[in-house]
Amino acid sequence: MKTLLVPVDFSAPSDNAAAYAAGLANDLKFKELVLATNLHVSLFEQIIPSPDLIQVSKEDRQSRKELLMQQFEALKWQLSNKLHPDIIVRTIISELPLVRSVLEQVIKDETSLVIIGSNSSTIKDSFTGRQVIELTKVIPVPVLIVPPESIYQPIEHALVAGELGELSPEKKEALDRLLPGVEYELYNLPDSNIIQGVLQSADDKHAQLIIALPGRHSFLYNLTHQNILHGLSLNSQKPVLVLK
Repeated sequence: MKTLLVPVDFSAPSDNAAAYAAGLANDLKFKELVLATNLHVSLFEQIIPSPDLIQVSKEDRQSRKELLMQQFEALKWQLSNKLHPDIIVRTIISELPLVRSVLEQVIKDETSLVIIGSNSSTIKDSFTGRQVIELTKVIPVPVLIVPPESIYQPIEHALVAGELGELSPEKKEALDRLLPGVEYELYNLPDSNIIQGVLQSADDKHAQLIIALPGRHSFLYNLTHQNILHGLSLNSQKPVLVLK
């Protein structure tokens, strides 16, 4: 089953990522859209009272879970007008920490693609968006990072950001499977101004998507650098697909 997973926290960036995922799921004929959130309460929170001398009780956790279920229903209703009726929508509430819960779900469902909403300087950020680097580093399948102001449009032209020689036949086959019918061209990354060059080239070529290849100059190689996250945040229109 072709499955698409979206970690959500019901913030504006997260809800936008879910809406983008619905459009993509329709066009690429995904069979299942999984919306996953987590209800993790650390052992510290369970044992040590807050500054107000309040401990997180079993009843508190149940109340949080019920609220999450209500938020899921509201989100599913919003997506119902966008999704093809044959696409199955499944919701998951995990009690594991965010990164671990997403990784476990990806492996369990043999997920084809994970979509994560990123933060920006103009929209109230999300907890999931703050974990985009950690999530992208550990998830073993392609990750699509969606800026909070990006609105889905059918992908016809994509820009591949990498070095000459990195787009191997295996990666081309992976792209063709994930994005059938999409035209793409390779942007050879320079030694400086990587982010600015990629974004400018994507604008000039009217690409709907930027694809990052793993390599010396890639987003994967530099994921721990804050300038990469800053660059993605400033990119308010074009999603970035990190190919594994």
